[in-house]
Amino acid sequence: MGIFDFIKSKPSVEKLTKTLVNYVYDHVQTEKGVRVEDALCVMSTIVAERCIKIANEFSVNEHDFDPGSVIFSEKINELLVGPIAVKNWNNLPEQCVFARIKRKIDSHFNQIPFPSLSRIFETYAKNVGESEWGNLTLSVPDENKPSVLPLQAGYETRKFVDQNINLESDEKTLRIVINAICRVLIDTKMVLDPSVALTLTFEIINGMSKTATMTDKKMIELQSQTKK
Repeated sequence: MGIFDFIKSKPSVEKLTKTLVNYVYDHVQTEKGVRVEDALCVMSTIVAERCIKIANEFSVNEHDFDPGSVIFSEKINELLVGPIAVKNWNNLPEQCVFARIKRKIDSHFNQIPFPSLSRIFETYAKNVGESEWGNLTLSVPDENKPSVLPLQAGYETRKFVDQNINLESDEKTLRIVINAICRVLIDTKMVLDPSVALTLTFEIINGMSKTATMTDKKMIELQSQTKK
């Protein structure tokens, strides 16, 4: 294969973004259709796991933490919102994850107040250990809470992302998953109250990026215990 054939054969960022969005919609599809809260939950968890990979403080696939346990990380905080805590979204460093998401959807959500940055982090920290295993305490109304467990969603989608999206580098994959969560937010803004959608998205990205992931090893152990 020549160099031009190789370049031509590489899937574009746009194509990979579309592939991931369609995969997530299919993943949460039921007889009643796609529930937006579940699609946002799954996609936000995928973003969170890619943040864990970029931070590189532990492997999403192999580690000794109990899945679902809390792992506070300054490195993750810096990746999400920068090295200094700020209250105004416009003061975020332009390359942090939250700013990159906001920048891509701003023209579609310019009349919608984004959730309080401090509240996103305070809600998570204040409720550590209070939610059911594999889940997060979210500040959205009960009727808007996802019906899927974020911990399970991350585990079930990871192999697809690794095999079909993470084709070149973790940095490029993070770019693609950021594009994908923005696409879902824009696609569904007429279906779900945008303020709820934004709160749900950023709280899950924050919470799951500080949560020990489910691994194959631990899943095998859990399955063997249920059979006894």
